[in-house]
Amino acid sequence: MEQRTITILDPVSLPKTKSLTFNSRLKSVAGMTVAMIDNTKPNFSIFCDRVEELLVSQYGAKVVRYRKPGRTAPLAQNIIDEIKMNCNFAITGLGD
Repeated sequence: MEQRTITILDPVSLPKTKSLTFNSRLKSVAGMTVAMIDNTKPNFSIFCDRVEELLVSQYGAKVVRYRKPGRTAPLAQNIIDEIKMNCNFAITGLGD
């Protein structure tokens, strides 16, 4: 895994650093299982539909769709655990 440093500046406190480890970039998505997490914002499902179509038709990926209970509600921990256990990576975002 590759290590990078991100500096976050907070104008009301002293600067702090924290070392993070990022997962390596995937070489291919072919045959992988992808979680798509819809946060219920308008039009995001349209984006998910198109990305799913491309992942399945061009890469033979399997797509599992999840939907948050609301825009500001977090995804339930049991769903996060399910995604971690069954999917190779996740796509989430928002759209208006």
